[in-house]
Amino acid sequence: MFNIFRKKKETTYTPIIEEKKEQNEKISENKNIFREPPTILYESKNFQSPTIKSDSPPEEYSGLIVSVASDIGKIRRNNEDNFYCDDIGYRTTEKCSYKKKIRSRRCVFAVCDGMGGESYGELASQIAVETLAKLSTEINSAEPDKLHEVVNKYADEANSRICDMAEEKLCNRSGSTLAMVCIADKYIYTFNIGDSRVYFFRNGKIKQITEDQTLAIRKLKANIYTEEEAKNSPDTHKITSFLGVDDRRIGLNSLKYEPFELGDGKILICSDGLTDMCSDEEITEILSSCYENYAEILVKKALENGGKDNVTCVVIQKFTKG
Repeated sequence: MFNIFRKKKETTYTPIIEEKKEQNEKISENKNIFREPPTILYESKNFQSPTIKSDSPPEEYSGLIVSVASDIGKIRRNNEDNFYCDDIGYRTTEKCSYKKKIRSRRCVFAVCDGMGGESYGELASQIAVETLAKLSTEINSAEPDKLHEVVNKYADEANSRICDMAEEKLCNRSGSTLAMVCIADKYIYTFNIGDSRVYFFRNGKIKQITEDQTLAIRKLKANIYTEEEAKNSPDTHKITSFLGVDDRRIGLNSLKYEPFELGDGKILICSDGLTDMCSDEEITEILSSCYENYAEILVKKALENGGKDNVTCVVIQKFTKG
């Protein structure tokens, strides 16, 4: 697979480097090792953390509360974001908001941010979530040690379908990011391709679980950029991997991370329409508060701050009796 970056929402893509398949295999030789999540981004100053006892009896599980919201924003002409949630489905209108209780112990959730100009980005993210809906049963049935393999199978199929669409439409290139959370009993398994993100919030602290696949992060790892330079560089919107990049069908490899327990925390899956518009502090303060629909409040905050891009959020928390 070769890597390509793009400027956000533009139609022109420029190759960074063409790698041989053998080089890719060498780079991916540790693909079965879980990555350590990034460090905590922000801790709320106004939130008092509850005392958690390690010997506390397990809470009775009765399901998940999931809130979902998506909006076209204030500038874009169409919504290229999409999402997938078990028992909810995916976005079929430009603007939507849902909240639902899900009782299943195994669930799949994802946010996809399309790119390609015209309507091709919207088609790409739609293909991504439709393919996920098709394979969600297989993903939910997979054993933990096979889950990454099944997710990569999904990524390959979605990638191929997006490439086929791009060829049919005669567009230069189209694609979609992927940020996915698989819940298996009490454990959270996280995967991503591109720059859509997964966060974990608990006890007034928010942690970015996923790593952006961008040129800025590559340069940061190569010690070309400092953290501050990487954060403020235009390279933050130049993506090095996405569904649709692998037009040779060599195979995509999603990033995976150390599984963790949900406990009394919250999971946030979002497109960069949220993180470009809202600070870590603003996101943390919202998740620290009590709202009926967290996803809707986060989307409203992004719009209030300018709404320069499509914005989509999924917030997941455990529902317990009592």
